[in-house]
Amino acid sequence: MKLAYNLQIWRSIHTLSILLVASIISACTTISPSEQANSNTNNTSSVSKNQPSTSIIIPSRSSKAILEDIIKYRTDKGMKIRSRGNQRVEMMMPMSNTSIPTEARMQYILTQTEQGWRVNVRVFQISNPGSKQETVQEITQALADKLAEELALYAKIATKR
Repeated sequence: MKLAYNLQIWRSIHTLSILLVASIISACTTISPSEQANSNTNNTSSVSKNQPSTSIIIPSRSSKAILEDIIKYRTDKGMKIRSRGNQRVEMMMPMSNTSIPTEARMQYILTQTEQGWRVNVRVFQISNPGSKQETVQEITQALADKLAEELALYAKIATKR
């Protein structure tokens, strides 16, 4: 049962990451083949441990309000909710113009801190999703600048309310 739960969490993370990737790709951001090759892995546990996530702390807001802002922003970019919990959301989007079926997934996880809610985001590119040939690439670090800009938007929204 724990394995099934971990698989569900992993898939949620991948979905959110792919959505971010798709939105970034649509904004003309590209990743070099060497960056893609360096981050390619079939091992789900190593995917979640290899790279730190990008994060920001948002004070004086509820986790629900922050998640609503994330969902609105990502759905406006064409992404769909793959899974959702009280302190996490995974977004996904199929990627076009690829030779094989590919999804962008983004995972947002909120953690309570003394200063407020820490929002972590990770981005994945999934090739052949749901098949035996499925491959997962975490591309969070390659997109760190764009992710930092996005997270700053959520913090800015918090100060306006």
